[in-house]
Amino acid sequence: MKFRLNLISTALLAVLSYSAYAEEKSADTEKLEQINVNSEELQQLGYHAIGTSSVSKVNVPIIDTPTTVNVVTSKLLEDRKPNDLVDALSSVSGVSQANTLGGVFDAVQKRGFGGNRDNSIMRNGIQAGPSHNFGATTETIEVLKGPASVLYGIQDPGGIVNVITKKPQQQSKHVIGGSVGNNSMWGTQLDSTGGLGNGFAYRFIYDKQEKNYWRNFGKIKTTTYAPSLSWEDDKTKVLVAYEHLDYTQPFDRGTQLVNGTVVNIPAERRLDEPNNQTTGKTDNIQVKIERKLNDQWKLNFAYGYARDKYFYRQTRVVAVNTDYTNSLRYTSGATTRTVAPRTALRRLEKQAADQRLHSASLNLVGEFAIGNVANRFIVGVDASRNYRTTGPVYNNGGWSNLNIDNPVYTDPNAKETLAANNYQINNVKTLGVFIQDTAYLTDNLIVTGGLRYEYFDQVAGRHRIGAAFKPNTDQHDGKLLYQFGTVYKFTPNWATYVNYAESFRPQYSIASQVDSNLKPEEGKSIEIGTKYESANINATLALFNINKKNVAESSTINGDSYLNIVGKQRSRGLELDINGSLTDKLSASLTYTFTKVNSRENSLYPVAIGKQLNGVPKHQAALFLSYDLGEMLNGHWRIGGGARYLGSWYAYTANYKTAYKIPHATVYDAFLAYETKLAGKKLSLQLNGKNLSDKVYYQSTSGNADKYIVPISLGYGREVVLNAKLEF
Repeated sequence: MKFRLNLISTALLAVLSYSAYAEEKSADTEKLEQINVNSEELQQLGYHAIGTSSVSKVNVPIIDTPTTVNVVTSKLLEDRKPNDLVDALSSVSGVSQANTLGGVFDAVQKRGFGGNRDNSIMRNGIQAGPSHNFGATTETIEVLKGPASVLYGIQDPGGIVNVITKKPQQQSKHVIGGSVGNNSMWGTQLDSTGGLGNGFAYRFIYDKQEKNYWRNFGKIKTTTYAPSLSWEDDKTKVLVAYEHLDYTQPFDRGTQLVNGTVVNIPAERRLDEPNNQTTGKTDNIQVKIERKLNDQWKLNFAYGYARDKYFYRQTRVVAVNTDYTNSLRYTSGATTRTVAPRTALRRLEKQAADQRLHSASLNLVGEFAIGNVANRFIVGVDASRNYRTTGPVYNNGGWSNLNIDNPVYTDPNAKETLAANNYQINNVKTLGVFIQDTAYLTDNLIVTGGLRYEYFDQVAGRHRIGAAFKPNTDQHDGKLLYQFGTVYKFTPNWATYVNYAESFRPQYSIASQVDSNLKPEEGKSIEIGTKYESANINATLALFNINKKNVAESSTINGDSYLNIVGKQRSRGLELDINGSLTDKLSASLTYTFTKVNSRENSLYPVAIGKQLNGVPKHQAALFLSYDLGEMLNGHWRIGGGARYLGSWYAYTANYKTAYKIPHATVYDAFLAYETKLAGKKLSLQLNGKNLSDKVYYQSTSGNADKYIVPISLGYGREVVLNAKLEF
């Protein structure tokens, strides 16, 4: 233990000591080839981006990185008008939705791995909270595929998502906007930025949205305000940003599979209650400082605070009797109930949660040459404290029945019953040090290597209200991780690459019986691919193989829940992404994904071996096109649209003995945009239609499955929204 902490402390001192040395060092002392630290920036050209992605932490162009990096540009986001983060990422291969906890969380699977609290979502490269990370402040989204633990610490091996927010600009720009749509939708927006003099600039964003839920009851309300301030001179850049969100939305687990068939009622009909609502708020504070030490070195400091707090009521559907004549006998533990024909049995629950995340990093970034070999180098140290308290939790607050054909909603309230899991706690502290170098061995051959040592301290458990906290997980350990990759450039625009990378994640469960000595989950990935980029288009084709071991699953024996390591999983697949301008007027975004992810070993449920993991489609694709119609009717017109294809996927009962195939679906979207002048100011109107055919489709499982039901989430129904904004 002492050795591990000394290692990290020594690395931190080395970073600070070398940064002081580099600032004092004269540029004339060595005649090495110099590479301008700021020579590469991400350039967005319509639907595609070239240059450097911030998710890689160093100024290495995307084409020179031996990994898949996808960028969802601001123009593509503006044209598509996504509703949430998963919707925004539908134009990226290898991404699908996981269990969102009734819509509370951003739940993103990457290459078949990931969940709703997997820490894989970043804001501006800083660890973000688990919910509502896409909104009015979003500028661009980056996705780094494959294990990212060397750069970002504890992660699943599928990859990370980096949401880049809008920053203050020196040039004044002010935008006011409004929106109206079906489902009684309306919204107002304000975005103002500009210089304040002496190197200062500000930005203030305000956004308020309200609409009725697309199903038969529920309302969605969000209010965002986000002030930010920046300052810079010739050597230093400082950014301080704050964002606050208040929200109210339905807590909706979707519909139910009964014996493999969706309950035969209209998709709009909910079987819970109107008081199934989530109310919450999120706060994000970020401070970033960049100090240029000389022409070759700079020091980056970042601090982030993210808080997510919410409360929800849930009338959880636990069984549905779809038969018209016979009753159903429901048994769970000591509870036995008779469910009448055409009736849903529901358990009353309510829950609160509060998560607070602090993270900080200090990185020394250098660009230098040794002989004829140019290097882009980073060494850094980072730390985080992620404290999550769920509670009070009342999961057994009574029972209620509902006729599924002629429902009468009564808004029953859950009783506040004391239980062993009224409070659930998971506190994780991390401390890591990492180093990575990209060496340009020749004009064509680029090698990247990195390693990290990550230390973590974790305490998790649960307790009854008024009782002492009883940890069932209390562990600390460390892990050394590696990654290595090579890029070979056939031409400046065309490259091929190969990459090996590792990941790890400590086990966590609030199960009453947990062995704190359970080994962390570990992932290893090999990826090969090819990239092409130009001023008009970029494309990436990747093949990957990810092996994950020490996979854990929970089970229930005599009313007690247990966590056990059961074996291994593997994900193999192919991903294709093409973005850019096909002609001067036609732009396109095209993705295709094939993912085969299954259990390789499972000592608890051998029947799961070889089966595609729950909720992961084997095939996915998306195409979005836009066409510039030119000048007409005193303004400029653009039109576009596309389709999203979600392949069939499997849902399983709790013991994997029964598999249900969820059907594939294709969803169509379109837009029409018009720009003109109003009193000399730019006026923009845009009409968006989403899910134009009003297709009923299913995105993921949405709760615990058993022999009675498998809950699955529903995709949004048809939406038509008109947006207007005035810029000055």
